[in-house]
Amino acid sequence: MKIFRGPVHWQASLQGRNLVALCEIGTYSDGMGNRSAGSNGTSSTVRDVGGYASALDLPSVRQLRQQLREARALRFLIPRDQRPDLVAIKHQLHHICETVDTFYQVLGPLNWVFHENLPVDAIAELLTSDGGPEAAEKAFIALYTDQDALSLRLQMINKLPALRKRRHLILKAHEDYAAGRYYACIHMLLSVMDGFVNEFETVRRGLHARQAEDLHAWDSVVGHHMGLANAHKTFTTGKSATNDKPVYELYRNGIVHGRLLNYDNIVVATKAWNRLFAVVDWANATLKEKTPPPPRPTMRQLWQSLSELSRHQQANDAWKPRRLSADEADFGQEDTTWATEQFLTAWTQRNYGRMAQWISQPIQDKHGAAMPREVRMLYEDRPLSAFRIVTVDHIAPASCLVDVELYLADQPNDQAIPATLRWLHEDDQGDPVSSLLPGQWRLFCWEPDQFIPYPDPKGSSDV
Repeated sequence: MKIFRGPVHWQASLQGRNLVALCEIGTYSDGMGNRSAGSNGTSSTVRDVGGYASALDLPSVRQLRQQLREARALRFLIPRDQRPDLVAIKHQLHHICETVDTFYQVLGPLNWVFHENLPVDAIAELLTSDGGPEAAEKAFIALYTDQDALSLRLQMINKLPALRKRRHLILKAHEDYAAGRYYACIHMLLSVMDGFVNEFETVRRGLHARQAEDLHAWDSVVGHHMGLANAHKTFTTGKSATNDKPVYELYRNGIVHGRLLNYDNIVVATKAWNRLFAVVDWANATLKEKTPPPPRPTMRQLWQSLSELSRHQQANDAWKPRRLSADEADFGQEDTTWATEQFLTAWTQRNYGRMAQWISQPIQDKHGAAMPREVRMLYEDRPLSAFRIVTVDHIAPASCLVDVELYLADQPNDQAIPATLRWLHEDDQGDPVSSLLPGQWRLFCWEPDQFIPYPDPKGSSDV
């Protein structure tokens, strides 16, 4: 039974504790076709209540709390050295749910949505500021302006076919956002969301044509009563008159139809990103609701899951950030230094099969036997003649940034190009795992355009 898995779950090991990482210890069927029965034995879905009053009401959270009660009652049947820290897990779950609920109390009225790949601990910290909702909003926006973090979140787009085909548009929006071209970013993301939602289900209706009740998300934090459905009212609000006053809401109707003229700001652009990730969560929740639930876990399986969760949390708590440069004694002993050297050496030799072996496992699984061919298509016209590894920066338990200098054969005067390779520490199933646990470093952002700044062919200084 997995603890950290999929585009949402790597955030748990990268940036803090995550609701889904806890909840996926196991939801199960009650034998009557109902999923994740609560402690009172009744099934609760979003459509029954019109939105969850609290994160504690999520079916999988209720199920986990029940499992924790059962496990605590039977803990004496398990050898002491195999017992997970049930108290710590209980406190962790409470911390996550309390953070989600507080987020919606503070930022929900401003139409921000808590989506499932946000770093819980960072959110909890910004919610404690003395500046009120305005200060919390400013700090929340800063989480999106961290381009490395935003790039990691964008990996979720590969999981949904209707979104994956729009990947090139999303990446253009990312470039515009980083460059401060908020007007372009907003329009691009609005079109992506409309097109994605229209194609996602057999009912062909874009996001702008959906009612709030259509966007309730089963067993997801975006299904909170102050979540996606609540924020959607701004998306569909009609604007019939031209207005040149500043706006700070994602008024899709007024923006697209040219009636709101002063929306070019970081708040609206960030809300567009926030809404895109929330819509992705809604889509995943829709698929999850339709998926037959697994059977109820046995007590042994439950203990194994809780023990694994406890092991991951202990490793994350023990991890410390560190940064090494090439002139330090331990630099050559770093696993990430060796992995980077192997990947770049294979590149100089044009050994695309070997390069493919160092790419993130989920990406390899997606392409299968065609992975070396995919690498060849992107790398063969960018031959590497030499390289130098400069620094290794362990920024999170399962994430490492390696700064390098690349000497490309097609660059004049043998000019060095600075680049940063992003590595993830993955277990045998390709799930991110703390570098203090068994696993292998694999290249996460593997396409050369993701780390090589190429000049514009028209001579522009923009990259």
